[in-house]
Amino acid sequence: MKRTTLFLLAITFSTFAFAESGYFKMSYHGYNFYLPEAPKASGFLGSENDTIILKYGEDPGEGLVGFSVESEMATDGCDPEEFFKEVLGKTEKGCDRLAVESFQHVFVEDRDVGVWSGEDHNFYYFVGDPKTTVFFATRDSDKKILKVDTNFLTKKTLKRLFKEYLH
Repeated sequence: MKRTTLFLLAITFSTFAFAESGYFKMSYHGYNFYLPEAPKASGFLGSENDTIILKYGEDPGEGLVGFSVESEMATDGCDPEEFFKEVLGKTEKGCDRLAVESFQHVFVEDRDVGVWSGEDHNFYYFVGDPKTTVFFATRDSDKKILKVDTNFLTKKTLKRLFKEYLH
């Protein structure tokens, strides 16, 4: 309960303290994201995936942005960067074929896919209608995979979330 209360206070404070031309800066797992201002609601699910959801829409399930840690993503021991490159067909590093094909089936088919590269990070995007997902590997020793999901942000607006890490 204490963790949830602190999160909600931090989100509320950051909305006002870091507001900038229609966006506010939110920190999640040591990374800064620039989100549209004035979400209607926010919540922390408290799961082992540290899931945070911001809601912008009026109706249930509308206008959502979610952040989570993919601690159990099935890369079958393949380095996350190599896994995503193989999923996009950019390399053949020998990642488990079934894991790659399963991921492609869920995230690549009928979507605009690619990578936004920055100095230290690659952001692998899978833009679809209505659901869009971006994955990236952290640079810490655990190489966690962070995931951002949305069902309303455009590709251009979504890219702005990561502006601090892209050039």
